[in-house]
Amino acid sequence: MAITITQVEKTFPGTPSQIPQARAWTLAALPAGCVRRDDVALVVSELVTNAVLHSASGQIGGAFIVRIEVTEAAIQLSVSDQGPALVPARRTPDESGRGLDLVAALADAYDVIDAPIGRTVRCRLTAERR
Repeated sequence: MAITITQVEKTFPGTPSQIPQARAWTLAALPAGCVRRDDVALVVSELVTNAVLHSASGQIGGAFIVRIEVTEAAIQLSVSDQGPALVPARRTPDESGRGLDLVAALADAYDVIDAPIGRTVRCRLTAERR
């Protein structure tokens, strides 16, 4: 059975400037030498970017929550936002929304939980690369 090494969460303001802050905070929670560090960096970046761009979290006063649990066996990562988009996503014409495809490709498991006041995207990355 895996032993919990780290379990933390933090709320961030829903502004684009907080995307690198959330990534840095998440990476700081990983143990030294974590072989999935680059994968975790990409996954958390995609999930918090989606929270800011595609949900009410990105509006004035909005916020999102990042949770991470690191065990010997896996890294559990989740990002909770404040729900459905209230404004169209800010995209350039050449963007095609590949973020969640990347998350699904990198994560060993991934799901979305909708709630009346928001949604949470959860994913699990095994401690070792597949």
